[in-house]
Amino acid sequence: MFLTGKKAKLAEICSRIVTLAEDAVIVIDSSHIIVSFNEGAQRMFGYEEKEAVGERLDMLLPERFQMQHDVMIDEFGAGSTDTRPMGKRNRQIFGRRKDGNEFVASVQIMRLGDKDHRYYAAILRDISESKRTEEELLRLAATDPLTGALNRREFTLLAEREALRSNRYHHALSLLMFDFDHFKRLNDTYSHSAGDKVLQRFTTLCVNALRNVDIFGRWGGEEFVALLPETDIDGAAVIGERLRKLVADTVLNFHDHKINFTVSVGIAQFKDGESALDGPLGRADSAVYDAKKAGRNRISVFRN
Repeated sequence: MFLTGKKAKLAEICSRIVTLAEDAVIVIDSSHIIVSFNEGAQRMFGYEEKEAVGERLDMLLPERFQMQHDVMIDEFGAGSTDTRPMGKRNRQIFGRRKDGNEFVASVQIMRLGDKDHRYYAAILRDISESKRTEEELLRLAATDPLTGALNRREFTLLAEREALRSNRYHHALSLLMFDFDHFKRLNDTYSHSAGDKVLQRFTTLCVNALRNVDIFGRWGGEEFVALLPETDIDGAAVIGERLRKLVADTVLNFHDHKINFTVSVGIAQFKDGESALDGPLGRADSAVYDAKKAGRNRISVFRN
């Protein structure tokens, strides 16, 4: 009698822990009908217990994942393990709240009962905020902190990936390199803060003027680069000249000063079969040198 009473008390405590747990705890039967829906699940999904119990688990999932999730549960039920742990990347699912908003959750699922009375319990934790933090960290790792343009490493990665794609489909691919004219003089005259504002304005001008498929980055210092998919050398020259003129016509208001600035633009095209960035970048850099030598504030095209 003592042991029976002790077990009953322990069961009551365990039930209370599940009820009050911060994480969502949901139990379904073999037909995927919800039989238990704790307070954490109610907070997470926005349904009251009476609204969820007796309904199919599908109500908590985006429609595009419902069939996939049913298959996953059935495969798990036929497997040899009784639990799948939380925290692994492939143990993340999308949930759907009562208001229709979706979120990302990590999940641990457990198989309970026997083959005649099978149940599945899931412990879910909303990780939307941590996912946003992770995405923000990835964004910061890929961009230049001053201008928001892609940094050299990320630009190189994306450019060489695009070069492989262009080679596969035999499409043209061109590169623009921008180098500011007399940038040191600008810094010395108006201050480095003014120089920073110029770089930021230039980035905004280019990003707004380029296409969504184009890739724009800061190569270093006052040098910037743009990759132009599906664009041959003549098309790149048109775009380069348009950007050069756009920059030359821009006036930056900085304190009591009106600052004009210009860039010299070097243009090169990837050769057939060329996937590394070094070759076209070197040719574009050589073209920049020619533009500087010819008087600055102009484009120069390197003809393969």
